[in-house]
Amino acid sequence: MLALFRTNQLLASILLAFYVVLMRISIWFVPDGAEPLAYGPLTGWVYEMVGTHGLTADIFAMALLLLQAIYINYLVIEHRLAEETSLFPGLFYILISSALPEFLYLSPSLLANTFLIIALGEIFSIYKKADCADRIFNIGFWVGIAALFYASYLVFVVLGFVGLNSFRAFKFRERLMVIIGLLTPYLLLSVYAFWQDSLPALWQESIIQGFGFLDFTPQDDVNTIYFSLAIFAIIILIILFSYGSYLFRQVIEVQRKINLIYWALLLSTLALLVQADIQLFLLMITAVPIGIMLSFNFIKLPPRIAEIIHLLMVVGVLALQFKDWLLLR
Repeated sequence: MLALFRTNQLLASILLAFYVVLMRISIWFVPDGAEPLAYGPLTGWVYEMVGTHGLTADIFAMALLLLQAIYINYLVIEHRLAEETSLFPGLFYILISSALPEFLYLSPSLLANTFLIIALGEIFSIYKKADCADRIFNIGFWVGIAALFYASYLVFVVLGFVGLNSFRAFKFRERLMVIIGLLTPYLLLSVYAFWQDSLPALWQESIIQGFGFLDFTPQDDVNTIYFSLAIFAIIILIILFSYGSYLFRQVIEVQRKINLIYWALLLSTLALLVQADIQLFLLMITAVPIGIMLSFNFIKLPPRIAEIIHLLMVVGVLALQFKDWLLLR
């Protein structure tokens, strides 16, 4: 299967759509009744249009995941982060974003990841650019939009500052641009809420309530939670121990951009410190950096071994998704 995606051809990008359907096919057999908590006002707006579950929401989630994967592939290819050109980054992002049954519905994290990916692309684009005030502003702006979907994504404003420190000489006004960009979505939404005479409700019920400190109230079986955390802990350890291989024989620009992806992974852990009513789908906040870097491991592996390991991962993910359905049968 992986051989189909060792290319950047349009046809292979279309095949990613079938991969999305494969990795999320269980939604037609194992309905998920979980309801998201403490999401932002923009997530609420999306839910009003398409709902949280059902055919419309599921198709919307699949389409969104596909577009995210395609854009991730574009970023990796455009900035030459991988040793060879392929669609692996998007493919493994899809795999990680479907790894747990809790990831399969239209969660706030899936919605917010769209704007995290865009913000990451804006950061990559400021490397040694003389005139990029618009992109620096956009870094904060897209992080602000992501945080209005799910509050914990606010931590990624630090990623913008890390990118500025790594890619450019220090200028205080550029840090200020990021902050202004971050505040702009909140200002625009507040103006609209004021016009609708709902400003206090917006801030108290939709924005402030999204923040908390280690606010984790388990809604799933404790063993399920530990198992899910163990899966992601193992993957993260693999990525951490692969750090040297990612940077080997890479130019300075690529090394710094890969380091930025590591920072994204590190900052995603801080979401535990700021998010209220934490649910398992919060782990999707790690899907972007994990998907990109895990793809680097598979690019380096011999094709046959990569195929076998990937097949085992796909079977494992599908088995995890269908376990309740199989038990009921």
